[in-house]
Amino acid sequence: MNNHDETFLTLCNLWCDEQLSVKQFQDLEELLRSDRGRLRTFVEFTQLHGQLAWDGGVVAGSGLIGIAEGTASLLRTDCQIAPEVRQRRSRYSPRLVAAVAACLLFAGIATFNWRETRVWQLTKVVTQADNGEKSIPIHLQPVSKQLTSSEQNVAESGETSQLDPILRNDVRSEVLTSEIAVTDPNAGRDAQSIPLPPVVLDDASIIAEVDRLVAATWSDHNVSAADVADDHEWVRRCFLTLTGRIPTVTEASTFVALTSQRKRTALVDSLLEDSRYAENLSVTWTNLLIGRTNAREVDQESLYEFLLRQFSENRPWMETVGDLISAEGRSDQNGATNFLLAHLNDQATPATAVTARLFLGQQVQCTQCHDHPFTKDRSQDEFWSLNAFFKQTERRRLSVTETEGKMENVWTLTDTGSPGMTFYDTLRGQTKAVLPEFDGHVMLADDSRPRRAELVRLLATDSHQLVAQAMVNRTWAQVFGYGFTSPIDDLGQHNPVSHPELLKFLTQSFAKSDYDVRRLLRWLALSQTFQLSSVQAEQSVVIDDPEEGGTPLFSRAYPRPMEPEQVYDSIRIAIRSAADQPIDSSIGSAHRREWVEQFVRSYGTDENDEQLAFGGNIAQAMLMMNGPELQSAIPLTAVEVTKTVNDGPQGIQKSLERIAMATLNREPSVREEKIFRGRYRALMRSMPNDVAIRTATEDMLWAYLNSSEFTSVH
Repeated sequence: MNNHDETFLTLCNLWCDEQLSVKQFQDLEELLRSDRGRLRTFVEFTQLHGQLAWDGGVVAGSGLIGIAEGTASLLRTDCQIAPEVRQRRSRYSPRLVAAVAACLLFAGIATFNWRETRVWQLTKVVTQADNGEKSIPIHLQPVSKQLTSSEQNVAESGETSQLDPILRNDVRSEVLTSEIAVTDPNAGRDAQSIPLPPVVLDDASIIAEVDRLVAATWSDHNVSAADVADDHEWVRRCFLTLTGRIPTVTEASTFVALTSQRKRTALVDSLLEDSRYAENLSVTWTNLLIGRTNAREVDQESLYEFLLRQFSENRPWMETVGDLISAEGRSDQNGATNFLLAHLNDQATPATAVTARLFLGQQVQCTQCHDHPFTKDRSQDEFWSLNAFFKQTERRRLSVTETEGKMENVWTLTDTGSPGMTFYDTLRGQTKAVLPEFDGHVMLADDSRPRRAELVRLLATDSHQLVAQAMVNRTWAQVFGYGFTSPIDDLGQHNPVSHPELLKFLTQSFAKSDYDVRRLLRWLALSQTFQLSSVQAEQSVVIDDPEEGGTPLFSRAYPRPMEPEQVYDSIRIAIRSAADQPIDSSIGSAHRREWVEQFVRSYGTDENDEQLAFGGNIAQAMLMMNGPELQSAIPLTAVEVTKTVNDGPQGIQKSLERIAMATLNREPSVREEKIFRGRYRALMRSMPNDVAIRTATEDMLWAYLNSSEFTSVH
């Protein structure tokens, strides 16, 4: 054993015994950076020390404070957690204790190096890991500082992956002002060198970067993008995406007639400021938060009104999420309370699962009973640590006398539970105890702070930006039909991401925009991808076919069935618009709510699951809509359409054009004209001309409404 090895082992002992001086810490740092073998030895040494010292409750390195000016801040922060770790040491294995100790030292080294060098250029290169799998660490290339020989060795060998956590924490703002630090969740993807685009909160720059990243995927897969959609196809898709219903005859015709090259941008901006945009988004999120059936019978209208205010005022999404999680008060006075009121049954396990799925993009419901079967980063312990944030929350029924003298039951939501541990049982019958924990931050058992408010604070400072990532992935799916993962609410190492760089870029841009939902939708609606047609060359369709299980490349607009709310409103719009009748909103109407609920099945499970059994079949939809209103509306519409029509080919053509524009927002095809004229001539043999044209118009209106083209977003 040479002098360096002997010194190294001595320093390892001092590290584990928490007796390193500043100078000794620097010596240990230098030894670890200069020899990869010593890194493995250090981990093994601390692991052995943890096994020997476990019974005594010793955590290696937990007392290091103030080592080196550059690392003092980080180490003090970590040491604040040490007492909590000691208090919960029965939860962790000696191997994990050793790993935590090693990571702490590596973080200290990385912080020290970062603070000293300051100016770096970020590049991303593929390296070959020891296990043969490809990994993509972040490499830092110095710009203005001369490296020492040992630092140069580390930079050349690529052993700088320990810097990744630093890029996600205290220097994140510094990185965002220069270049994005992109980590690739799809580590197996083959790549050469991926440039890291700047996060500049300029809409045009962000849209251009979105276009570049999507186009790069087309090139990688040798697929040709579809042509740009014509105005008829695009205006219909834009209205359905942003307002939840098709445009009227006037809206579609006016847009198509415009000659301005910026008319698509103008329409997107106009619709995003329109009240119908906020109404549509509020309906979507009311359905996501409590379900269409409202099985727990909370105040659905009050929740909708809360969301409508948030989206109308364009409040930051993080603020909306925080209000939903931390809300207190009466269900009729604070609409945000209704989210948790709907999910506090069964020890708040639905609240835990739904919060993780909707706001973090993670499906954790199965980890309630056992560790996740496909990924090591989701454990039963983690589920119950998140669940512990909701254990203080209680709901109570309150009888209120209304102005008419009637008694009405409302719910109240408050935090009245006492602090303490949360207990759960494993599959082996063991009872374990956990404390509230998220992103490595733990609340002590005697911490009197409101736990849900603390969870909101931790979500806002989450180093992984999970709330932003989940919202970006869900919004992309709402706009384009597919997200970057399938399913969209199950992000993680076990689920490959189709466009990892794009997801990362949009996540950081969205977070830096202060979680501006309206701007996020603007970026997507004005992207090149949203302009594409649903019609594409067959050879490209074969390559880009997510409906058959392939990875979505977004080289065309994917046709997909409308949601039931979109079908309901679009039928009303088509009929009234064709007859030139006033258009009003159906949101909140009892008929619409009852009609939609016919397609939804609530299972009554502990997770409050429900299934939408609607495939966009218009015959099914119109049959279930029934009632005299629809049965009489279509004949009356035919009368109104043909009221000003004269005999002759021109009058017949105008009738067909109007109902085609009202239903499909386009002109009739040659084949449709032929069918319509043939039907009209056949009817003329047995009835007067005016009756024949009305009947033919009525039949054609039914045919258009029954077509799959009408009930699809394309």
